[in-house]
Amino acid sequence: MAAPVANSAELAWATALGESITTIAWLPSGDLLLSGTADGELCAYQTDAEWKYRIQAHQRGITRVSPDPTGKCVATSGEDGGLMLWQADTGEPQETLARDHDWAEHLSWSSDGKMLAGAAGSRLYLRDRQGHTSEWDGHPGSVAALAWAPKGRQLASATNKGVYLWNLGSWQPTQVLSFPGAAVSLAWSHNGRALAAGTQDGFLYIRLQLPGSSPRQLSMSGYPGKVTALSWHPKRLRIATCGGSDVVLWELDAKKGNRSATPLRRHSHTLTTLAYSHDGSLLASADRHGRVCIWDAQSQVAFEMELGHEITALAWQPGAKRLAVGSVDGMLRLFILGEKS
Repeated sequence: MAAPVANSAELAWATALGESITTIAWLPSGDLLLSGTADGELCAYQTDAEWKYRIQAHQRGITRVSPDPTGKCVATSGEDGGLMLWQADTGEPQETLARDHDWAEHLSWSSDGKMLAGAAGSRLYLRDRQGHTSEWDGHPGSVAALAWAPKGRQLASATNKGVYLWNLGSWQPTQVLSFPGAAVSLAWSHNGRALAAGTQDGFLYIRLQLPGSSPRQLSMSGYPGKVTALSWHPKRLRIATCGGSDVVLWELDAKKGNRSATPLRRHSHTLTTLAYSHDGSLLASADRHGRVCIWDAQSQVAFEMELGHEITALAWQPGAKRLAVGSVDGMLRLFILGEKS
């Protein structure tokens, strides 16, 4: 492993999981780091690198690991069509929500942790507040992404040629974004005023709710590839996006709906993922050749590191400037980030 370029990124620990890491996530408390692998293992590590458990959660690759907001359970989805619930602190199985014949690829918890949505193919699975799971099949194509609104009353689902909103209670979908391509990413802003979708054909679409008016659809083009990753700033109407080798920041005017773009150029290869820290002071981006860049609040590179293999997942530890990094070679690393000396 190559050493970090800047002395402000210290490698706390690294462990080899054997198979490619497909997804990582922290418990809300920051006490456990969870990872899913291409061979179906769910692994939980403490911050001191001691593993809590390592279980065969799925018969094929895990596609998503998603802890609930209370930190009591963890949802997983897999290529075997399974949507599963596990006890967060022990890894004990709790519930099987679905066994679909298609890959189960997407999961999203409501903000209060009482509702869980999952998707496989064109089917949407919803576990309600009473623990009952229902199924809907009305999308025009496979579901590409799911995201609950911050207040938890609406669920957004992205698919071919559009984004739909499902209202809690009626569960009648309404199309709120329309476009010719297929969506590949989806994310709400912190205040629920904006909903963004990235598409296969290199466009970014945003549904922006302006004060005292109807929602407006914004369209942004110019990406050389599919817009695979989105990350909203936790306090501002600013979204970090990637659809090539550059990070593109879009700043939105909440009153007039104007937008401005700032490209961040440091990567030489296609970006795979990006993520804002929980306080918004840092932005991490990573690419197919293993470069990880950390951008500061002025959109300057604070430091960078070369890890040698494609980065598949990034996750900031809640309440700390620690970044977990997963890669295609099966390495899981935790970096402690500090100020430059």
